[in-house]
Amino acid sequence: MAIDDNLGVDLYELLKAGKENYPSVALQYSIAVNALDATERGLAAAFRRPDVFGGGTFGVVHDYWRDLRDQVADALNQTRSSLEDTGAVLCMAVAVYEKTDAEAAESLRAVVADRGDPGITI
Repeated sequence: MAIDDNLGVDLYELLKAGKENYPSVALQYSIAVNALDATERGLAAAFRRPDVFGGGTFGVVHDYWRDLRDQVADALNQTRSSLEDTGAVLCMAVAVYEKTDAEAAESLRAVVADRGDPGITI
């Protein structure tokens, strides 16, 4: 393989990471956030208790659970967003190469023709 072919493969791998790998991992974080959010619906029933135990209708743990859940959801959302942004930046880097380097663009087109256009496959 010539140097230009290696660059084409490298650009292809960057494009694949940006269009497929990072977005598919980000999707897993979205799924996790959705699962956490779904706990809100059953929260009242799960924490409801007789007043005789004190601490109000939901007890003292309810608010701590909600705070913890919300903090975890925030961390997951920030990570998801960072993964999506990283994927977009990788695609942007490939686009800049294509625009500014005709040989790199030709090499990348050859690899895409051979391997197919990467994208989200899930």
